[in-house]
Amino acid sequence: MSARPKEPSTSWPVGSPHDNAGAVNRHIDETGGTVSSSSGPTAGSAARVEVAEPRWRSLLGSIRTIQMELKRRAPTRHIGLAGNPAAPESAIVVAELRLGRRLPPSYREFLAFCDGWPCFFENASLLGTGEIGRPNHVETASERLLPRGRLLPFGTDPAGTSLFAFDTSVRLGDGELTVIAWVGGLGLDCRCFTSFLATVLQLSRAELASVKTAETPDPLLGVGAGKWLQVG
Repeated sequence: MSARPKEPSTSWPVGSPHDNAGAVNRHIDETGGTVSSSSGPTAGSAARVEVAEPRWRSLLGSIRTIQMELKRRAPTRHIGLAGNPAAPESAIVVAELRLGRRLPPSYREFLAFCDGWPCFFENASLLGTGEIGRPNHVETASERLLPRGRLLPFGTDPAGTSLFAFDTSVRLGDGELTVIAWVGGLGLDCRCFTSFLATVLQLSRAELASVKTAETPDPLLGVGAGKWLQVG
């Protein structure tokens, strides 16, 4: 009987003890976006079960890859490249009891992967189990954007210019909550936390492309630099 192969590890040894995003990238590299396991021999061969990796986790890895490149080009830029240690199920349950509602499935999975992510995007941090829903984590500048009892913030920045929140007025059939976000004056409306991450990825790609364009020298300006052109 063949031994059961070891599944990819979700510990965070790269970069720091809690380099969760690094684990995302390693996991994607090692498995190609899937987790494979053997259930033992069947009809003379080992049956393989392919379990698709949650899309939000793949999106996190892609976002982190772009953020690392932005950080390389601008070392003083405030970008969080790693999330906090994973939250135990008990901490997630306590947070839900305090909030009086169940968190969206995708965000529950995120918290079980990393309990918040400092400086995740545009200086805004994703809030962990001990922070989500607490008034002191929503700045005064953002309070006017929050209809009382409707929006549940899960991300904010110290200046209050960026805010990510779940709209608790309607819960979708799969248990997800829509996301309403403000990023530097730009309003975003996303179906769920996973869709929100997909939007962040698009914005990050656009920003990196803009940075690369700005760093590319204009060939017209480079011709004859430091020399006078002879005319006539």
